[in-house]
Amino acid sequence: MPDFAEDTYRLYREALRRRVCAVCLDGADNGSCALAASLSCAIDEHLPQLIEAVRDVREGRAEGHASAIESRVCGRCSHRQPSGRCGMREDGSCAIAAYLPLIVEAIEQAERQRAVGGA
Repeated sequence: MPDFAEDTYRLYREALRRRVCAVCLDGADNGSCALAASLSCAIDEHLPQLIEAVRDVREGRAEGHASAIESRVCGRCSHRQPSGRCGMREDGSCAIAAYLPLIVEAIEQAERQRAVGGA
């Protein structure tokens, strides 16, 4: 994946905050993230890989979003056990698993915005 400038990542983060964070159960009433300081949001933690996976699906280089995310993100996640099992996903704590359709929509929106010179 090309190395995007921080301004470009900001475009994706803003799209994700509008589309995903606005409905996330870990969101605080003031719009900030209410995750404990010791936890990080999986979306922020894996943003470059999420963008890459969505792009690859759109460009026909992967079977579907779920399988692309599984191979590029879940396979590298520190919460995944060696057996492949993920307690975070199983108990609904993984923001990527919980909000995948919204994540895809937000990244695709940011991609369209970049294409017309929005970044």
